[in-house]
Formats: sequence, structure tokens, C-alpha cells
Amino acid sequence: MSVACATTSPVQPEPSHRDVPIAQTVPDAPSARDVISAARRFHRLLRAELNGRLAGLSLSYAQYEVLEILEAEPKLHAGELARCLKIRRQSVHRLVAQLVRGDLVDVLPKDGGIRGIRLTPTGRRRLATCRKTLEGTEGALGKVPAETRALLVEALGACEAALAPPPSPWWWD
Repeated sequence: MSVACATTSPVQPEPSHRDVPIAQTVPDAPSARDVISAARRFHRLLRAELNGRLAGLSLSYAQYEVLEILEAEPKLHAGELARCLKIRRQSVHRLVAQLVRGDLVDVLPKDGGIRGIRLTPTGRRRLATCRKTLEGTEGALGKVPAETRALLVEALGACEAALAPPPSPWWWD
């Protein structure tokens, strides 16, 4: 399972015949409320599955996400991690404090007023172990037909694009 920090723009679905609102092509299309309900059910089930598998490694899925992001983008600071995870900076500070206690990450000295966070060698080893542990979940989802997985990824990309906030004006950067 790869985690990328989508701080710039959401996945844009490829233009296709699906650009026509599905309600116009499918008479009994699910409502937006049905989509939210299905996404919530799947999210709860997936998060419980992932947390259950990682519990034996004394990690939560949220902590695992932080480790994955830091591997892909070393030395991020708490604000950047918060944006990647779409959570508050205070929540990231709690996650990082837990990971520091486990010797999985280091908080670097201030550089220009910002404290970067990086994986430790122990954190890298634990991340590799986590990935092996999550292979069972990936295997279970791999049993879903390839076409269904492709449609799901496309549909989730469209939902992400629909919910993405408008880009900030250039002068806010």
C-alpha cells in the first residue's frame, strides 16, 4: 500500500464516457448519501483491518501512515505532515511523540525555525515489517476482480476531485 502526500492536487480521472453524470445513464443510481454511507462502511472496515494487523507491531495505522510519508518525503515538519494526512497539527505532534518514544522517528534541531522529522534506522526496519504484515490485507483485496478494482480507483478519484478545495491563489503560497 503506498501513501503519497496529495498536497497539490487530487487524482484527476481520465475523461471518458463517465463524464456524463451517472444519474443520466443509470436510472437507479445511488444518491450522494448512499455513496457517503458506503464509503464510511468501507473506511471503518478497512481501518479496523489495518489497525488489527498492525497492533501486533505496537503501531496504529495512523502511525504507519506517518512512517510511509516520511520515507517518501524525508524531513517534513509537523505542518506538512498534517496537510498530507488532512488532520490537525496537534494530532500530528501526538503521533510523532509516540513514534519518538518508540525510536521510530527523530525530531531534528530547528532549521530556520522549523523542526524536521525523519525516520530512524529502527523506523525503517519497522516500516518494512509493517509492509509484510499488511500483505494479507492486500491479498484479500487482490481477490476482488481487477475490473472492479479499476472502477473503484476511478470512482474514488472522481469523488476526491469533487471534494477537493479550490486551489489557493498564487499569493497565498
